[in-house]
Amino acid sequence: MSDKYTLSARLRAALVGAALLALGAAASCTYSHGDPAPACDVPRENVTYAKVISPIFDANCRECHGSTVYPVKGGGNNFGDYQALSSYFSPSKLLGCIRHDPGFDPMPQGRQKLSDCDIQRIEAWIAAGKPNN
Repeated sequence: MSDKYTLSARLRAALVGAALLALGAAASCTYSHGDPAPACDVPRENVTYAKVISPIFDANCRECHGSTVYPVKGGGNNFGDYQALSSYFSPSKLLGCIRHDPGFDPMPQGRQKLSDCDIQRIEAWIAAGKPNN
């Protein structure tokens, strides 16, 4: 009978060892989405409408809110050019929508939220007085 208990003790020791090895391997695993995003330095003087803001709106907003499509697709909100954008929007409404804040329609509709960096750039542009530069 001692062989039976010895085998059982050996099997138990092997199972405990395997479990500890598996636990250690699982604890050392990490999941990464690649390189971390670079820091977003947003000096207000570098946030220009033409070079920074307009390209963000081109890539994310003007498919629905452009000059020719906004009456049908954009709920009447025209972001087609500087004049239309600066004369329309309430900064708090725009920021609430692009940040996906509660109580606002998340924009761009049906797509991913703008990057934090792009949102910071828009915030910096608004804080600088929405210059047409």
